[in-house]
Amino acid sequence: MTVQFSQGFSNQCPWVNLKGYSLYYIWQGHPADVGEKHFYQLKSKPDPEKVEVMSACWDGYAGSYQLSAEGSLILTRFHYFLPNGLGESDALLEELHGDFYLEFRTHFEGDQLYVPFADGKVTVDQEQWVEVKRAYVNLKTDKNGFSTWFNRFIPSRLVK
Repeated sequence: MTVQFSQGFSNQCPWVNLKGYSLYYIWQGHPADVGEKHFYQLKSKPDPEKVEVMSACWDGYAGSYQLSAEGSLILTRFHYFLPNGLGESDALLEELHGDFYLEFRTHFEGDQLYVPFADGKVTVDQEQWVEVKRAYVNLKTDKNGFSTWFNRFIPSRLVK
């Protein structure tokens, strides 16, 4: 799978520290709930004339969000991509409302951190945040046979 672009995110809220994380998704529903999760439905819509779907950006655009000093989340921009990099952007000003979770990651396939919002405000009590650590397989020290299987199908010159 191609690594996906993260969303833009700036933090003005003094009670929240998200250093080392990038914003990827905004979900409605608790991360541990069984069943399909739903993306937060923004009122603002991207300009279909500017959307260019590519393997690193399935939507063809990315949002930029700002966590305000008061703890509200504001969509400030849609960024559109060209085959050679960043293209145009549209300035916006949409405050998100209701209950939702921001999904942050250390990188696309990295550890996840779900930060809840209630009535449109960030929950600063980190006991309510949900952290998901990803399991990593070290191909050189793996004892359960995965590395043997992996090495049969993936040439060693591709694994460093």
